[in-house]
Amino acid sequence: ARIRDLERHEGWVSSGIDKQVDMLVGGTFRLNAKPDALALGISEEAAQELGRRLQSEWRGYAEDPTFRCDAERQLPFAGLMGLLAREFVTIGEGLGVLRWMDRPGRPYATALQVIDADRLSNPQNRMDDDRLAGGVERDEDGAPIAYHVRRAHPGDLYMRGAKATTWDRIPRWDDIGRAQRPKVLHVYDKKRPGQTRGVSRLVSTLVKLKMLSRYSEAEVKTAAINATIVGAIYTQMGADYAAERLGEESAVADWNVFNSQRADFYEQSARVMDENRFITLFPSDRLDLNTQPRQTAGYPAFQTAFLQAFAAALGVSYEQLSMDWSKVNYSSARAALNEVWRGVARLRAILTWSAANLIYYAWLEEALDSGRIEVPAGAADFYDAPAAWTRAEWIGPARGYIDPVKEAQAAVLRMNAQISTLERESAEQGGDYETNLAQLKREQEDRQRLGLGEPGTDMSVASPTDEPVADGEEDAAGG
Repeated sequence: ARIRDLERHEGWVSSGIDKQVDMLVGGTFRLNAKPDALALGISEEAAQELGRRLQSEWRGYAEDPTFRCDAERQLPFAGLMGLLAREFVTIGEGLGVLRWMDRPGRPYATALQVIDADRLSNPQNRMDDDRLAGGVERDEDGAPIAYHVRRAHPGDLYMRGAKATTWDRIPRWDDIGRAQRPKVLHVYDKKRPGQTRGVSRLVSTLVKLKMLSRYSEAEVKTAAINATIVGAIYTQMGADYAAERLGEESAVADWNVFNSQRADFYEQSARVMDENRFITLFPSDRLDLNTQPRQTAGYPAFQTAFLQAFAAALGVSYEQLSMDWSKVNYSSARAALNEVWRGVARLRAILTWSAANLIYYAWLEEALDSGRIEVPAGAADFYDAPAAWTRAEWIGPARGYIDPVKEAQAAVLRMNAQISTLERESAEQGGDYETNLAQLKREQEDRQRLGLGEPGTDMSVASPTDEPVADGEEDAAGG
């Protein structure tokens, strides 16, 4: 509850979570199907053709504009993965149920429903035991076999009534004869043996973030109050003057009379004070202007230290979180991005094997069973070689460039040295090399049809050097 409160009300936390989700899923999460030809017992050409058919059919399912892959009909596949990633990053776990929705107008009955992990709990909130902990039911080996989910969020008790106090037991797998079909998707980073629930990465900085929030709020309030106080008026009337002015016997008792006279004086002269540069003060009064600014020199350094610790806990760089790139150069920014990207790759792998691969498995099983995907001659049965059928890569958002020229040159050098491929370089930037090549072919044909010249195709890159160009070399190179 405290973490969700921070996410809603603290801009730094919300921004950090957004950036982590953008790196994990972003706006696209595309399938790059790679059926294992050797394991399936088919040729490489047949496997490539099968992969293209799988990708085409999957796109129709995952990018359906009417959102039939979502049980709630609101998000495409990338949106569902983004929602799971957001829950995974924020509270440490994401939960989903694969439902069978065999209804008219649906080409596939497989649909995912993302569920708030707050609903996963022991029935009637009973204590954990050796078989049930945190709503996760396990067998004698410790393997999850079922999940107990409330029918409504615990916070909806007054709106949803009995549903908030009713639990459903959902099996982890559906037994379908020869195999088990995925039913519940539980995404979390398992860090200890026997762990059944996820732990948010924000827990380690929860107290400090709340302290920073209060400190920032206090600084802003103090600065605002300090800015509204222009000055103060002091009275210089001493005891002798007070006795003479008020009368010796009433020097103590009639201060209210004196203050009333002062108040009447300033009320009558308010227009003069508002409209003129020089003001008239009551006799014996002195005006002191507020010329002491609020000392906030230490606040930026204090805030930076907190945000650096928070960025490290969340797995992003300080510069990404604060959007302050004024103190970095290319080398340091690239080094920071490399460290961040390794963490992103690990978290994306968890998201992939806990959710994306299982959704793909359930969809492919239905596609093969319905005949929408033709099985190549001699291919192994799906249930005999599921890993060979579902072998794939998931292309997420682009890694991005810090210096586009340097990094494009590095990519060309890697491909020319045959230590990388066009497929890998395209995937790092969120692209699909087959789609790129097909588009390049269409553009080339269009240019020929319209009689346009060929664009530059020289992909060679000279090694960077600080040596001056020798005489004559510039002309020979066409400079």
